[in-house]
Amino acid sequence: MKERRMAGEKRFKNTARATLLWAAAIACIAPAVAKDDDFIMDTDGIGRSNNGVVTSDQFLELGMPTSNALRLEGEQSMRIGNLDRALTVLQRSVEMAPMDIDGRIMYAEALEKKLLKQKKRDPKLYNFIIKQWLYVAKKAEFADQQMQGASHLQGLTGTRPGRWEKEKKFLARVLVPEDEPVKIGHPSAPKKKSEDM
Repeated sequence: MKERRMAGEKRFKNTARATLLWAAAIACIAPAVAKDDDFIMDTDGIGRSNNGVVTSDQFLELGMPTSNALRLEGEQSMRIGNLDRALTVLQRSVEMAPMDIDGRIMYAEALEKKLLKQKKRDPKLYNFIIKQWLYVAKKAEFADQQMQGASHLQGLTGTRPGRWEKEKKFLARVLVPEDEPVKIGHPSAPKKKSEDM
């Protein structure tokens, strides 16, 4: 009697396993038949196509993106010509990691592109860009980054900060009043020979 009962339990377990395996296989093979088309979604409202590259603002809303991920997204946006998007993500990247010089360089480049595209250049934006490049030139750890900051300052203002010149003194020399037009590459005051780098 005990043997019959054990044999019956064994058959039941084998049948149950086989049934579960078949049910799992059927569920994996035809999920679209089991559920209508709920898993298909129109994404036209989410992403935008720009020269074949689909972009979306959902990245900024997903969890906590890192400053490096934002910097990469900004670099990609600059590469495809979406300057507004690049400025948005690069600004967030700099806010998250203010000491990240690579992110600040990318942000300053995007701001500079925006300034150069303007017909009537904004003095506030110009002054902000000068401060960004001065930060890069003075605070970068690597010489190539410092030189990049200094060369952008030279291109925008027509002068560089002196080797021992304080930041406030340099800014007083090159920043323009907010009601004056901006002239790129022209020094606002003549450069002294003692201010060479």
